[in-house]
Amino acid sequence: MNDNDKKSNSAIRMISSSSDLAAYLSCLRNKGIKKIAIDLEGDQGQINYRYSISIIQCFDGEEAVIIDVLKTGSCESLKEFLTCDDIVKVMFSSENDIYMTQNVLGCTIQPLRDIAVAQKLLGMKINITEYIGVNKEEKHSFQRANWLKRPISSDLINYAVNDVLSLLRIESDLESALSEKKLLAKYEQLNTGISSKNFRVNQFLVYRDKFPGYRKLSSEKKELSRVLWIFREMLGEHYNCPVSYLLTKKSMADIVSRGGDILIELCDELNMNRRKKIDPELVIKLFDRAKSYSEKLKK
Repeated sequence: MNDNDKKSNSAIRMISSSSDLAAYLSCLRNKGIKKIAIDLEGDQGQINYRYSISIIQCFDGEEAVIIDVLKTGSCESLKEFLTCDDIVKVMFSSENDIYMTQNVLGCTIQPLRDIAVAQKLLGMKINITEYIGVNKEEKHSFQRANWLKRPISSDLINYAVNDVLSLLRIESDLESALSEKKLLAKYEQLNTGISSKNFRVNQFLVYRDKFPGYRKLSSEKKELSRVLWIFREMLGEHYNCPVSYLLTKKSMADIVSRGGDILIELCDELNMNRRKKIDPELVIKLFDRAKSYSEKLKK
């Protein structure tokens, strides 16, 4: 990263309301901004049950801005910002971010220019950390931080903004290389494909792919596995915590394999080494609800 790419906290504007976001979008249009670099940070089931987007960091070539999504909420101004056709969004490896916006905000990100797509088309190593001057371990450490905590620490703010400051310059250089190789049309086509891809997911229905060994199980064990998966999701939703904190996939597979009294096995597994015990009545209630949901899936 160039020294002049860096921004201090004092130069970073925070947007915390729908009206301020609408004004920001209007300002971008008044300045004639056609491309903006963006990235986002949040929680993908590591802190709470439901996914959350904490912030969207932006750089228009002049000004660094952080949109506090926890405060603006899923407002129309935010959806317009992410999907308006007149401003291209420059990102790196955008699929997970679009997964988050679709599942949290109910919208995609478009038009898109993804640096990783350009690097792949040019036969380059897909990489961003060397460009922005952050090593991979440091980047992963920041990504795993608690972005839902307020106020956001200055270290996290600096990381978030510095992550986007170089993207416009990098993408412009790559676009020139793509143009020379007559790959621009292909570049736009692939980016459009990412934006239009459906990343929406129902966590109650992903047992086929995520329950260990599901496809090889007998019909009876498949049914039990399906109910267990749905039960775990309902329990995670009840306690608003990551489901793996309650019951691991290996534990569920072991319960199915043993074939014992399912409710006793569940209560034992859930309360093993747990100081505050989970009420067996809650287990029974949610397991019955999971069975009912599973029955609906058969119809």
